[in-house]
Amino acid sequence: MFPTITGGSGGGLTQMDLSGCFRSGLCHSRIAFEEVKVNFHPKAVARKLISAISAKAYEPPEFETYDDAFEYCRQKTSDCYESSLLCRYRYEKFDNFLKDDGNLFSSPSANLLLFSISLFLRKEGAKVPHLIDFGGACGESIILLSKIFGAEIFLNSWVCESPAQVEESHNWEFAKNIQYASDLSQVVVGNIIDIFFTSGTIQYLSDPYEPLKTIAVAKIPIVALTRNNFSLNTKIVVQRSLLSSNGAGKHIDEYGNPYIYYPNTSVEKTKVMEIFLSQGYRILIDTSGTASGVYGSENFSGDIVFVKI
Repeated sequence: MFPTITGGSGGGLTQMDLSGCFRSGLCHSRIAFEEVKVNFHPKAVARKLISAISAKAYEPPEFETYDDAFEYCRQKTSDCYESSLLCRYRYEKFDNFLKDDGNLFSSPSANLLLFSISLFLRKEGAKVPHLIDFGGACGESIILLSKIFGAEIFLNSWVCESPAQVEESHNWEFAKNIQYASDLSQVVVGNIIDIFFTSGTIQYLSDPYEPLKTIAVAKIPIVALTRNNFSLNTKIVVQRSLLSSNGAGKHIDEYGNPYIYYPNTSVEKTKVMEIFLSQGYRILIDTSGTASGVYGSENFSGDIVFVKI
């Protein structure tokens, strides 16, 4: 039996929890320049400052339905999160990241991913897990795990992404061994899965709870959710971010730096708990987690790991 790990106040840490100057854009300036002491990149600093100032000034419009929010976003960004520009940019940015020997451990989701792997190995011994990375972008997590398990992890894992992101994967050499899919149910039904992992993804779906219900009914042994955007009551808003804020690696100047718009639905944590507890799962970890997925001053983060009893 594994002990349950809990932490935080349940509300997690958001920028609005911090006091004094951290409630203003000045805190972002301070953070940016502290980072510059080590590695000075003027353009990167400028982008951080612009992003901080624009984020402070932007009041995300709120909508009654996801469809209304999507239509608003579509007028701003063609195809929203499936924008061909965004997909191509993320892959090229990550391709450059790999060629520059970027640090895969710098990902905010790496800790919970590796914890889930350690939990599996403790239970199953020296086996290569069968894993789904739901919303796994360009396959960063699978490439990280290949450093542990070698090529076999590519055969045992799937990155579930949007159809546009899956299509773009065909254009990149580093992605040729990664299995991409846009139909979660098909992957679950056709394979034995040990771990379901998702990072900062479900809040961008028209129904954040649908994939979780699929996984819970399938009784996948380990379920790990990180970089969540929780709230007490559901709100559907339009998230705006600079292109440079998307993907791992250094910004590619040739793309410019336009704003990308997409719907963001805050997730009610109690509903997530009920989905898994009603299917016989136990909560192994419930902590405030990383706040990098939080969007909204009243929302809060949370890292959760469920295990099937």
